[in-house]
Amino acid sequence: MTPDQLLRVFLLVMAAVALPARAQESLEPSPSGASIIVEQFMSAYNAHDIPAMLALVHPDVQWLSVDGDSVSVQTSGAEALAQSLEGYFRSVPSSRSTVESMMEAGRFVTVWERAHWERGGEPASQSSLAVYEIADGRIVRIWYYPAMK
Repeated sequence: MTPDQLLRVFLLVMAAVALPARAQESLEPSPSGASIIVEQFMSAYNAHDIPAMLALVHPDVQWLSVDGDSVSVQTSGAEALAQSLEGYFRSVPSSRSTVESMMEAGRFVTVWERAHWERGGEPASQSSLAVYEIADGRIVRIWYYPAMK
């Protein structure tokens, strides 16, 4: 075989190996705008950056708590959310959260998250399910379900 023919065979083999892998990559889900907004919100939360969090929420955002068949409004409006977060970050300065899993369904993003903090110098954590509703590129509602240790 000539060097030209060897090069052609090599390129054909490389294409045969690379194309199926590339096709598989395109089947992997990529986050859409709704998931990205939630990820940015979580990052701002971990930085305790309230202005960055507020930039991602609707002015009329609602933070809701779900417990059994009851839903209660924890905060209503961006200003109330900011005040709540300021108090929370002041009382729990070590608070951070990690996403254990995330699923998107249209304008809803469901997150299983683990909150971490220190209590009396000892690490503590709990997990909770949260559902974020996104409209016009902003978070309009967040439902939090009871935490699990």
